Amino acid sequence: MADWKQPYPSFTKTYHHDQYPAIDPKQPALNCSQKIILITGAGAGIGQAIAIAFAQASAKGIALLGRTKATLDETAAKVREASDRTDVFIATADITSQKDVQAAMDGVLGHFDAVPDVLVNNAGGSVGRGLLIDVDLAEFTKCHRLNAIGPLIVSQAFLRANRARTPETPRTIINLPSGAAHLPYAPGGAAYMTSKLASTKITEILHYEHPEWNIFNMQPGVVATELARQAGRRAPDDPRLPAGMAVWLSASPEARELNGRFVWANWDVGELLERKEEIQRGSLLNVWLRGWAEGVSAEELMETAR
Repeated sequence: MADWKQPYPSFTKTYHHDQYPAIDPKQPALNCSQKIILITGAGAGIGQAIAIAFAQASAKGIALLGRTKATLDETAAKVREASDRTDVFIATADITSQKDVQAAMDGVLGHFDAVPDVLVNNAGGSVGRGLLIDVDLAEFTKCHRLNAIGPLIVSQAFLRANRARTPETPRTIINLPSGAAHLPYAPGGAAYMTSKLASTKITEILHYEHPEWNIFNMQPGVVATELARQAGRRAPDDPRLPAGMAVWLSASPEARELNGRFVWANWDVGELLERKEEIQRGSLLNVWLRGWAEGVSAEELMETAR
């Protein structure tokens, strides 16, 4: 990566492009042998890498959700190759269909006889490119259904399954909204950017509605996915980077220090933890109006609003 100029500011001095020891899913500290994981968009790319990483962390079970059974079968084979102790379940579903998602969740609950411990909202897409004056509104709306409504539908099914079964241990939700949620402008990207911003705020609100859970927004990096290829973007980040970060957020007790925040997989977790007090006492790593509430915590703002 020496010839690749880093275009983005970084919250930490160290900016990773690949997995590193602290987020290596094979380390005993990140063991997931008691956890069941549900991953959307699990048939390829980042979703597949996340599934493999959880298998390397010895996950008890992994539910793979996607639209195409053939690609899910490929991921399942790679998961089983990574861990013969991990039970794998496949569910085909369109995340924008409540009927599909509920049927998938019913299948997951029936197979494992338990509510998943971790939900990774990875599925999404980019349609409706163009300047706002000309963008096709049907495509614009489809983009929002893919990136904001779809993850909400899956989250609702996950939340309601937990409410019905009232598990004792807190759950984890990891949303992959993309840094496009807070980048200032990308020509032709209004549909994608606004849909990812909506998804980010939905996840942030879930955090406040379920403070006992661990809920994160995670920018996965710039990975060589089909979406990146369509956009013509150079992609320097290995898919194992967000995969390891997802496992760390789910399995490390220290990840609780970043609960409710928006983090990039590229940022070094050790350096993030060194700044935990600074992050927790103010508005850092939240999608807020810059300059409005610097140094004020969300709890202080909510108390003022009561």
